[in-house]
Amino acid sequence: MRTLCITTITLMLGVTSFGGAARADVPLSSEARARLETSIQSAHTRDAATFDAVRGVVSQADHLDHQKRGRFYPMASLLRGVVRGHSGSAMALLEPLVAPQRFTMPTSESARIALRSGLLEAAGDSKDPAAAPVYRAIIANETEFFELRGAVEALGKLGNDADVAMLATLAQTRGPKQDAVIAGMGACRRVVAAHALEAVVAQSPTGMSAKHLARALSAMGSSWALATPNASPALEAPQVRDITARAALAMFLSNVEARNDASNALVVIAAPDTPRWIADAKRTASPELATALDALAARLAHNPTLTGRL
Repeated sequence: MRTLCITTITLMLGVTSFGGAARADVPLSSEARARLETSIQSAHTRDAATFDAVRGVVSQADHLDHQKRGRFYPMASLLRGVVRGHSGSAMALLEPLVAPQRFTMPTSESARIALRSGLLEAAGDSKDPAAAPVYRAIIANETEFFELRGAVEALGKLGNDADVAMLATLAQTRGPKQDAVIAGMGACRRVVAAHALEAVVAQSPTGMSAKHLARALSAMGSSWALATPNASPALEAPQVRDITARAALAMFLSNVEARNDASNALVVIAAPDTPRWIADAKRTASPELATALDALAARLAHNPTLTGRL
C-alpha cells in the first residue's frame, strides 16, 4: 500500500513538474491519436534522419535555453533549419508533442514553452493536413500564449473553411485566449479571418492587445506575403488586402495609443486605395487627426515596400 502511495505521488509530481498552463502531451481522442501515430510511423520509415535531427534539438532544449539572449531561445528558426526540404517534417516535429515520453524533454519552463511553440510554428510551415487534429486539440485545451499562438498559425495556414470560421469566432471572443488567437491569425489569409480582425478593431483594444491586432493585420494583409504563391486563395487575396488595410486605418483613426502600430501595418499592407481613404477621412477629421493623416499620407507616398511592385 505504501509503495502504491509513493508511486502515485511520484507520478503526480512528475506531471506537475512538466507544469505550467500546458499539458505534458496533446489531448487527442484515441481515434485521432491512432491515425497520427500511423502517419508518424510512416514518415519515420521514409525519413528517419529528420526524426533523429528533431530528437537531437529536443534533447538540447535546456542547454539552449541557458544560451538565450531574450525571454526565449529561437527554437522555431532552429527547427525550421533542421527539417527544411524534408517531406515528413510535420510528423517529426509533432511527435515530441503527442508522445513526449519518447524524448528527453526540457525541465525549465522557458525551455519547454520555447520548444513546444517552436515545434508548432515549424510544423505549420509544411501545411500538412494530417497535423490538423493536433492544432485543433491545442487550441481547444490550452491557454499558454506562445503555444496557442503557434497552433493558431499552423491551423490558419491550412485554411480549412470550418477551422477558419472557428478561429474567427475565437478571435472576436473576449477571454484568456483572445490575444494569442489574434496574434496567430496573421498567417490565416482568408476573407473570413480578415473580417474577424476588422471586427476586433471595433472592440478598441489597448496595450499589448492592440499591438497583437496591428501586427496580425500587417502579417495577414502584407503585400509581399499575398504575392507568394498559395498564400491565399487567388480570388480572396485582393479582398484580404483591402479589408486589413481598412481595419488598420480604422484603428489609426480611433485609437491614438495604437496609431504608430496601425501606421506600420498600413505601410506593410500597401493597399492601392489607402491614399483615397485617407483623403476621405481627413474631410471630417479634427485638426490634430488631420495632421496625423497628412503624415501618414506622406509616409505611404514614400513607401519602401512598393519599390518595384506598384
